[in-house]
Amino acid sequence: MKPDFVTVKTFAYPGDVPVVQSYMAMCGIETYMKNLTANRLAYTVGGIEMQVKTEDYERAKQALIDGGFSKPEDFE
Repeated sequence: MKPDFVTVKTFAYPGDVPVVQSYMAMCGIETYMKNLTANRLAYTVGGIEMQVKTEDYERAKQALIDGGFSKPEDFE
């Protein structure tokens, strides 16, 4: 069965992705970057979605807050 993914953070710039993605990996949270390649190829800004498995969403959300990459109100 294929896992369901949910967006936990959206990035405006491709350069912001590697640091947060590495942090999430260090926390043991697998991420999938939706629209990253298309964004780099088209030189557009915005719409890069960091997705995690649905069952990892709460853990990923807390990791982003603890790491200073998001604020609690970002998830309201």
